[in-house]
Amino acid sequence: MRQIFLLTLLSFSISLNAQTSKQLQIDTKNNTDNEKAVIPLVEDLLSTYNLDKWIFTDKVRIEAYAIPHSHPILTLNTRYGEEDKDQLLATFIHEQLHWYVDAKEESEKNAIATFRKKYKDVPYKNKAGARDEYSTYLHLIVCYLEYRSMASLIGEEKAKQLMWNQTHYTWIYNKIIEDKEYIGKVVAKNGFDLVK
Repeated sequence: MRQIFLLTLLSFSISLNAQTSKQLQIDTKNNTDNEKAVIPLVEDLLSTYNLDKWIFTDKVRIEAYAIPHSHPILTLNTRYGEEDKDQLLATFIHEQLHWYVDAKEESEKNAIATFRKKYKDVPYKNKAGARDEYSTYLHLIVCYLEYRSMASLIGEEKAKQLMWNQTHYTWIYNKIIEDKEYIGKVVAKNGFDLVK
């Protein structure tokens, strides 16, 4: 009887410590110390927050000096320390959201067609936009979902502050703050209902 009680208590404490139930395979590109140092930071986020609804790929790679990206393997870089956990969380969610949006190809195209009517001339190939015109429109969806996700996890004001502090996608993040209601309606109308 005592063993059953201890097992029950142990499984309860594990579920308290492990907020996210989905298992991730986290590896490093070059097995360097600074790459390995990011792994416990990611693991800490997974134990602090229940991120199950934001996990669409279970493979994560840490690569020094890489620009974070979603495909073919979700890749984070090594710029994060203990003081950058909110930014690490935002980047992790952003790259996971690319998998979510990509899985809804028709919805993605419809939302982008709507955005093209309102935002006729968008920046790209610079810090204000993404790598090309299509990607800038795509990031209106992804970054809006990132913002709503972060607001639900760390609060509205901290999520806004993270967006204002970005040095990339600056036009996109500013547009999300300026036109939050409009962008939110387009995103929701096209079935991207991950975060209400």
